Amino acid sequence: MEGVAIIATIIVFTVFIAAIIVTAHIRERERRELEAAREREYRELEAAALKELEFPNWKVIPYYDEYITVKSRQALEKYDDIKFFKENREKLGQAENIIERKNIIAETLRSFLANNEYQSHPQYQRLAQQIEYVLKGAGAFRIQVRYISSAGNHLGSKGISVSQYDIDRFKRDPSLLMSKGEYSKYLKEQKKEELSQKQHEYYEDVNRIIDRANANRGSLVMKGSQAQLDSLIGRLFDRTVNSIKRIKTLDSEEWALIGDFVENIRTSVNGIIKDNRRILDYYDSSDFLKIKKTCESLMSSQREFNEYISEKVHSISQLFGTRVVRNETVHDDEYHYIRPYKKEITPFTAEVSAAVFASAENNPLEYIVKYFYPDKRSYPEQIQKLCRLVEELETLKDAKQIIENYKTEYQQYLRDVPDFVMKNDESGFYSRLGFAIIDENVLTVEYKFSYTSGGGMAQRSFTVPMTEETITDLIKVLESELTASAFAKTQRLLMTKKLRDFIKRRDNFTCCHCGNSTHIEPNLLLEIDHIIPVSKGGQTVEDNLQTLCWKCNRAKSNKIFSEMI
Repeated sequence: MEGVAIIATIIVFTVFIAAIIVTAHIRERERRELEAAREREYRELEAAALKELEFPNWKVIPYYDEYITVKSRQALEKYDDIKFFKENREKLGQAENIIERKNIIAETLRSFLANNEYQSHPQYQRLAQQIEYVLKGAGAFRIQVRYISSAGNHLGSKGISVSQYDIDRFKRDPSLLMSKGEYSKYLKEQKKEELSQKQHEYYEDVNRIIDRANANRGSLVMKGSQAQLDSLIGRLFDRTVNSIKRIKTLDSEEWALIGDFVENIRTSVNGIIKDNRRILDYYDSSDFLKIKKTCESLMSSQREFNEYISEKVHSISQLFGTRVVRNETVHDDEYHYIRPYKKEITPFTAEVSAAVFASAENNPLEYIVKYFYPDKRSYPEQIQKLCRLVEELETLKDAKQIIENYKTEYQQYLRDVPDFVMKNDESGFYSRLGFAIIDENVLTVEYKFSYTSGGGMAQRSFTVPMTEETITDLIKVLESELTASAFAKTQRLLMTKKLRDFIKRRDNFTCCHCGNSTHIEPNLLLEIDHIIPVSKGGQTVEDNLQTLCWKCNRAKSNKIFSEMI
């Protein structure tokens, strides 16, 4: 019986053990199935997150970006970021791009962690840990340096982290990555760059003055202000542009000298602008407007005369061209550092060589003809214009005196006008009241010869004013080149001052058409008229000349009185 009991016990124990083993197998299978299900669940979550992030996998931010192998422990210990970039200069820009890309990805991942729809998912904590692990590679460019023996054994390693701050430091101070020879060359280039920068700072200082002069030149009203401004800017060009370019060291004493000179020019330019602004402010004041209103009614009787004189002034500008504007700057400013300064010049300016300049000084009329009247076929027309110029200038001289007489009559109405206005802009003052203004520049047509050396340092010029005497001489020079018939024709056009005065006396200073005279109206402007106009074959002879007042002459124009009836 005992044997049966033992056998039964063994059978029961065996069954029990088998049951335990079966149960364990079942539980292990269930555990593996659960883990597999959780892994599938995580992979589905991971795939959804990667899809939303638009990442192919989690290797978007590798921890190490470069791998370096060295052959000794000493080399391993001494290896640093400076040595890496010295040996791999091209990697500096790549490292900066990698850091930037890493930071962009990191920002995307952090935004995802802060706000996403998966936070309640049972596997989210694992996903968040994976993202945090990826983020450890962000923020820096990392290099792994490995010490591997000649036998191929891995004997040690270390990591080098390069931040954007480090890269900025290398960019600010490139000498950190240079050899001695490169560093010496770098210092020379740096000094050259600093010198160039200083030059440009001075150029810009000069440009600011030129810009201010250009902006205000057209509004200068004081007599001589434009000429003063032109002179100042001319001196500014002469003393600065080439001088700045020639300075070769940063510590040169010339910088202070040029700076003081530029500051003096600036002060002078600002002074001219300020003085002119003071006058313009007066013209905008109620005091001036009161005077102008008082004079408007008095001026009505003279308005037509003023308009006629303005027409005469315009006539001369049409005959010989208005004053023109050109850019004034040095000739050898090859890099165009200095902006041009615009100023008015006479329309008849010839830029010539030194030899021609000397010859022109000795024989100006010959060179006036050569440079300003090159086409002989136009001589008859040019002579006719010169003859007309003489007549127009004489008329304007007479008119100028009449205008001065009118000004005297107005003195009783011009009380309390500031002295600085009358002293510095008398013509502008009267012009704003309605008086015709005959600028001396209009009455003085001139030819100019100018010479400038190749470097722009030497500049010389002289002008030949066209007085009645000079115009007459010029006409004679032009006539000497004409044929006999053409010469005879031009002689019939020439009106001299002597002839003008004779006709006025002959006609008793009385208009032959309306009968008005200087005996009746002392300020009457009388002109000499061709009875048969020159344009219709009339000659400048006594029988074809008559005295007319300006009103009748204006009405007649180039007609014959009989044609006007």
